[in-house]
Parts: sequence; C-alpha cells; structure tokens
Amino acid sequence: MGKENISWKAGEIIYKVGDEPDFAYLLTTGEIEILSDKGTRVGFINEDEVFGELSILLNTKRTVTAIALKKSKALLIPKKNLINDYNKTSFFIKAILRSTYMRLTNLNSTIKIDLENLNKKL
Repeated sequence: MGKENISWKAGEIIYKVGDEPDFAYLLTTGEIEILSDKGTRVGFINEDEVFGELSILLNTKRTVTAIALKKSKALLIPKKNLINDYNKTSFFIKAILRSTYMRLTNLNSTIKIDLENLNKKL
C-alpha cells in the first residue's frame, strides 16, 4: 500500500474533541494549532512532526481539537499501522513513550491547577 497524503485549507478542522481516532498524521507542510476542550491553545504542530497519535495509543477519543493555521499537508498514518508499529517496538522505547505521555498529562494538570490558583488570587 502506498503512502497516502491529505491536505487542509487554512482554518479547516482536522479533528475535534470527542472524535474517534482513525489516523495519526505526519505534517509535511504547514502548521497546525491544538486546542483544549475549552478552546484554549495548548500547542502547535510544525513540519516533520507527528500528531494525533496519542489517542490511538491510549485507545481514547480525541481529547483536543486540531486546526490547520495555514494551507497544510500531511502523510496519513492509519490506526492499524501505528498500533502494529508500536507493538513491534522494544520494551525500552515503550517505557520512554509511557513516561513522556505521563509527564505531558501531569504537566497539563499542573498548568490547569496553577491557573485555577492564579485566578483565585486575582
């Protein structure tokens, strides 16, 4: 099977919070904005970065919304392919990925708590 590409126009929604994850993406051109469920900007995806993989690997629905900031193109990574590749990965790489995901999750919670405390002080 050949590599399949997809493109988006500026402002186009790639996926929304609550969507089922069928693909991850390798961004080849453009820029993607990542928004929380409340619409807060939580990150950007730049060229040569993968996005949309976390919900596939954690077997959850999308927890963020991804929007193309400008005309963008990506290589589609089907869910099945990503899971197969992950399952073939060594124990050490899986452990590193798990640690990274846990740190990101904890960082997100810490930021949320810090912002709530800041708002209480204001």
